[in-house]
Amino acid sequence: MNKLTNDNADLAAAMGISEEEIARRHAFLHFGPAEASVLRRVHDHLKGRHGPFVDSFYAHLHTFEETRAMLADPALVQRLKQKQEAYFDSLTAGEYGLAYATERLKIGLAHQQIGLKPQWYVGAYGQYLTWMLPEICQALEQDAEASMAAMLALMKTILFDIELAINAYFHADHEMLRLFAQVFESNIEGVLITDTQGRILHANHKVAAIAGYQPQELMGKSVQLLLSAQEQGDFAEHWTDAKASGIWQGEAQFQGCDGHRFPAWVNISGVKDEAGATTHFVVEFSDITEYRNAQEALQERTDELARSNKELEQFAYVASHDLQEPLRMVASFTQLLSRRYKGKLDADADEFIGFAVDGATRMQRLINDLLAYSRVGTHGKSLEPIDANVSLQRALANLRLVIEESGAEIVCDTLPTVTGDASQLTQLLQNLIGNAIKFRGDAAPRVQLTVTPEEKAWRFEVRDNGIGLAPEFAERIFVIFQRLHTKEQYPGTGIGLAICKKIVERHGGRIWVESEPGQGAAFCFTLPNTASQERSL
Repeated sequence: MNKLTNDNADLAAAMGISEEEIARRHAFLHFGPAEASVLRRVHDHLKGRHGPFVDSFYAHLHTFEETRAMLADPALVQRLKQKQEAYFDSLTAGEYGLAYATERLKIGLAHQQIGLKPQWYVGAYGQYLTWMLPEICQALEQDAEASMAAMLALMKTILFDIELAINAYFHADHEMLRLFAQVFESNIEGVLITDTQGRILHANHKVAAIAGYQPQELMGKSVQLLLSAQEQGDFAEHWTDAKASGIWQGEAQFQGCDGHRFPAWVNISGVKDEAGATTHFVVEFSDITEYRNAQEALQERTDELARSNKELEQFAYVASHDLQEPLRMVASFTQLLSRRYKGKLDADADEFIGFAVDGATRMQRLINDLLAYSRVGTHGKSLEPIDANVSLQRALANLRLVIEESGAEIVCDTLPTVTGDASQLTQLLQNLIGNAIKFRGDAAPRVQLTVTPEEKAWRFEVRDNGIGLAPEFAERIFVIFQRLHTKEQYPGTGIGLAICKKIVERHGGRIWVESEPGQGAAFCFTLPNTASQERSL
């Protein structure tokens, strides 16, 4: 007797098939050693001769539309034929123990997996018995009594095989249904199965956790039992939509068994039969109260932050604007003191007056820059298509004296048309190119402006050969008032790059720096490529 593989043994064990069970089944069929012996006499006559019968049976299967579609793959048909020939050879071999029974189980599983229904392979035995009768008579030399005994033994064996194969066939279906039931019950959402009128046929246990109803309480009830009174009319329309299209999803107001209402996200999916007609609906729903609360809280915080930002921008603008006049007066009088009394008082007085003049001047620059920063969001023009080359030329014109004094070389690509604020783009390019010249090393400054198209944006890069900066400062430099150097080393207020960041973000882009100390820096920013987006639409 053949040994069982682990897989076969597991299959037999899962179905409760053992040597003892096989013996009991044989006893019910009155199949014993005499039946096995008479079949072995036929076996020697038929061994290796089942090919023509198998060919004729598959030709018969091809006359039916259902089986013809399943057997369209020639390679699959060839494999099935080989298995069938091996099976029919073993059918009369006289060995009907656990290994034989397990092979019958495997056949049932194979038929279930390819969709060959039991009636089709049961029909094969009818043809086989018709084909076998003359073969048995010939093998037993026309001995009528022995031929009848062989036919009866063969029929008992076939009944034994059919039962095993059908058990395996439906065992596979049962396992799949068990898996579906487990998924059904373990779903994190409430799941209902209804008929086409919305009457509930099944409900998983998650329904109790969400709505408070036990599954058995809902059987036969309308799905509208779970809806608030205000929702029922609208939900009837949603149900009609689901019946028409096979699916609907959206938000609905549900009501628990204790009367509390809650927002639910609902999916309704139609289940169709083989003819394509909808026979049932699967209704999935989840309580989205926490999601809605979080969404509302986030919106409130967003609105509050927007109001706060607007107020801060307005405050910065008003403060810096209103400080202009008193500061101008302080600066004017300290400069007047310097011109009128320098050298007429002692050295300490000259030094103190110098400090006052320098402080007032730096304060003026700081307030002017702060005013410019606040105006990015409050006084910007509407975004419209602009030629970036025009903004670049204005920036270079504003920097003409600095470029000439430093001997800087400026190399620029031809820039595209972008959607933006022309004045702010000029300010952006002026700040970046100006910084590239300011933070130069020993060599004459060289600044290269390049632009590269990306999927939905233009990538601008302002690269220099200056002093560079350490990567850990790459984000800090864009924060207002943050400086990496003293005012004696490099003058400025620490607001320029913060203005650049605010301008880029107002335009829907982002800005960053790539640099190493002593290796120069590349300031990169993106602006949306609206023309590309319109083409993709």
